Amino acid sequence: MIRVNRGEAPLGFADRAATWRARFADYRQREPNIAASAVWSKVRGDIEADAEILAQRFHHKCAYCEARPGHVSRPHIEHFRPKGVRRFEGRMFDWDNWLLSCGICNEEKWKHFPQENGQPLLLNPAEEEPCGHLCFVGPRLRGVTKRGKKTVELVELDRQPLRDERESWLILVNLLLLLWLGGEDRDVRQACREHLIWTMQDDAPFAGMVRAYLGEKCPTLANPSVPHQRLEEGDRLERIMKLVEQRIPEFKHLA
Repeated sequence: MIRVNRGEAPLGFADRAATWRARFADYRQREPNIAASAVWSKVRGDIEADAEILAQRFHHKCAYCEARPGHVSRPHIEHFRPKGVRRFEGRMFDWDNWLLSCGICNEEKWKHFPQENGQPLLLNPAEEEPCGHLCFVGPRLRGVTKRGKKTVELVELDRQPLRDERESWLILVNLLLLLWLGGEDRDVRQACREHLIWTMQDDAPFAGMVRAYLGEKCPTLANPSVPHQRLEEGDRLERIMKLVEQRIPEFKHLA
């Protein structure tokens, strides 16, 4: 989990949200027991354009586990303060209550929203920096504060399938690290350095884990005195896989 900049609501969102709230009130008047989730399903088609903007702001990654939802499940608009809890129904169409979530994290969290002294125990990556509450040890994620531990528990952020995905990504990062530090081809080393810088960017998979890992293994790369220039993703994932496959014979020597 990393801090995400959700940004301002899209142009015209306030008017659209007012319409959706009016529809909700109308449904509730006609059917007093209708669930908020049922109303949400009725207006889901109308929010697709705003949902796509939200997905772009979150780099098409789950706000909680940082997986690409298309890889593990379809993306969901996640309500930080859950619409299934009666006192939060009024926030169902609030832009600042929306996160992007994979279906698994969304399902795990569902209606659970514990609070202590009025403060949510669940971390909100769009409003606070999670890294002070969480700690990676390789692909494993642990909470180091009460809120961090509760967040890992509520969303099951250390579930085995997710840990397997992180471990696979970490293997690729390690291979890039080997080629960068020990490779003989200067161009390949430069390419690996660039790829490693990208793996720490917000738009890369599991960036929180990679930042922690490279921060330990090569702190000068992870924490430069002058911030790295932003790199475009483009076809970078394909380029990384191709580079690694082409250099397989080198790895036994480098290891």
